[in-house]
Amino acid sequence: MSFSHSSLSAHVKSHLTFLPEEIRQKILEYLHSVIQYEPVIGIMGKSGAGKSSLCNAIFQSRV
Repeated sequence: MSFSHSSLSAHVKSHLTFLPEEIRQKILEYLHSVIQYEPVIGIMGKSGAGKSSLCNAIFQSRV
């Protein structure tokens, strides 16, 4: 089954109508944050340890 973002949102909202507004909003905010998640990667190390080289190798381009 395939949904567009807006139809999926309406579909989910229709199943949450029995909940109080405050709880419904918290659930929708959480789902939105999960759907829009973008990972962040941190690399730490001494100068000259190869951090940039590692990033360049992972992403196969100069970062």
